[in-house]
Amino acid sequence: MSRLSPNVALNAEMLLQKAAAQTGLSDFGDDAFREPYELLLRSLRDEARLNTQGVIMLQRTILRLLANRLRTEEAFTAHPEMAETPIERPLYILGFPRTGTTLLHNLLACDPASRWLRLWEGLHPAPAPESLDDDPRIAQTEEFVTGFEKIAPRLARAHKLNATGPEECLWLIEHTFADFIFELRANIPSYSKWLAEHEADAVWYRYYRRQLQMLGWKCRGSHWVCKAPRHLPGLSGLLSIFPNARIVQMYRGAESVLPSICSLCEITRSAASDVVDRAAIGTHWHQRLLEVGRRSAEVRAAADAKQFLDVQYDDLVADPIGTVQRIYEYHCYDYSDEFENRMKRWLPDNQRHKHGTHRYSLREYGLDAETVRTDFAGTEK
Repeated sequence: MSRLSPNVALNAEMLLQKAAAQTGLSDFGDDAFREPYELLLRSLRDEARLNTQGVIMLQRTILRLLANRLRTEEAFTAHPEMAETPIERPLYILGFPRTGTTLLHNLLACDPASRWLRLWEGLHPAPAPESLDDDPRIAQTEEFVTGFEKIAPRLARAHKLNATGPEECLWLIEHTFADFIFELRANIPSYSKWLAEHEADAVWYRYYRRQLQMLGWKCRGSHWVCKAPRHLPGLSGLLSIFPNARIVQMYRGAESVLPSICSLCEITRSAASDVVDRAAIGTHWHQRLLEVGRRSAEVRAAADAKQFLDVQYDDLVADPIGTVQRIYEYHCYDYSDEFENRMKRWLPDNQRHKHGTHRYSLREYGLDAETVRTDFAGTEK
């Protein structure tokens, strides 16, 4: 494979023009995305040391995001009434990555009354879906999953992608170009520094709400069930746009969380670069999560305590259905027999390590268990 220059393939103006040419559209929506968009591309060109495969992958990702923005604006122009779609008492799962948020999300998605984001909706949110079970974007997403797992074969052990399964809000929020998924994909320190200072800005959550309104326009449940580690550093923005949100915050020892996210980061970065520094990954996520914990704790201290319910990872694993019942009781959602039966059917078919064991250790990433425990002592309940 001949080398593809990132300076050419990841040029900000060129990609905007290419997305417009592909779609025949020109309105990208609110211009707030342009600052992180341009900074991200600069970091990818100058710092990420992408290989040819990485350049192609990131170019395709960015073109998809830009095209989706164009199609989203087209959808709202055709149906401005979508902006009136209510989002009532959404249930949010917060927590550091690898704290059991995926398990809990899958369980809460068993509620037939709830509404949750499918991977295919996140990858291709516009136009508004007519049906959640029959849409050509499902087959398109299945092809994406197959192709990506060939490029990153270890990914399924850490996070199995399913075209029709519940997925994180990152697939929506990345359309703002202000999401730490990009830090998992590549070493981009300049972008990371900017993001840490701006990821709680309400403007990103306004655009995200717009996406949820579009997705829920014709396919609406009693309440949205949403999750993404990104909501923890973005907590103040989340609460300002969704003041009636109900929140479950997950906790797990940092000595388990840190090496797990470092491993996930290594897997994703290895698909895009031949130069992946494990120690640098460890240092980055150690400091990044410490700051996220500190800032989110400050926001939470000033918020309404009744909006939050804390759940320990070990409690969820030990009694998943009992934990869900406690969440529904605390936050006053309707719990049904059908919901419980669906969870009972889902659990035996989705045991831990179903797709292989995700092995990792602190030592691999230059981290010390005692130091990590001490540093994160104030962020754990």
